[in-house]
Amino acid sequence: MMTGLLATGMIGILLLGLIGSLGLAEWAQRRRDTRYARQIALTDAIHCELGAVVAPFVTRRRGEWVVSMRVPFDRPATVAAILSVTERAFASTGYPGDGPYRITLTPAPREPRPASAGVSCPATGKPARLAA
Repeated sequence: MMTGLLATGMIGILLLGLIGSLGLAEWAQRRRDTRYARQIALTDAIHCELGAVVAPFVTRRRGEWVVSMRVPFDRPATVAAILSVTERAFASTGYPGDGPYRITLTPAPREPRPASAGVSCPATGKPARLAA
């Protein structure tokens, strides 16, 4: 009698652990899906309005959204437009866990300058073509 009760109790504990683990995995997946959806929505909004100037990375830390971007600080009008689009994208509601957000900007690497017309290609010896 006691052994049957003990076995039933152990099976119950194992089932509760399994159900809890599945619930935790589902919660983590929903959280990840929300983060990806916010990142895609922000990327689409920026690309729609400004073109492919930045690739934002969105995470969720301690209850706030964190948007990280590498922006061209040498083009302040572009940076202002990026911040404006980001503000509009995060001001809209409809995402679970809407709340405060923080934007982290880091300088983007400078674009390489096109080769001058007098430089020749080492492989062919012909003049290098300028990028359009």
